[in-house]
Amino acid sequence: MKHRNLVVDLLAALVALVLPELASACPMCIAGQGGNQSAFAIGSVFLSVTPPLAIGIMVLYIRRRARAIAAEQAAREAESLPSAQAVAQL
Repeated sequence: MKHRNLVVDLLAALVALVLPELASACPMCIAGQGGNQSAFAIGSVFLSVTPPLAIGIMVLYIRRRARAIAAEQAAREAESLPSAQAVAQL
């Protein structure tokens, strides 16, 4: 049984070495063929731009939310402070 598996493995390796086009299983091995090259370029740009864009959107959201919270707190503090008329009446 082990001998048979070894023969099959060696035969598969020999075929892959002799006929490499049959063994081109990864996309990069055949990247130069046909229209795949532009697809890889577009995919690379997309994958390069997506993480910084996502981080930038999160930073922008957090910044806007912090400003809104600060404005709400300032409005609450302004409401709780006595008005100039109330101070004048004292």
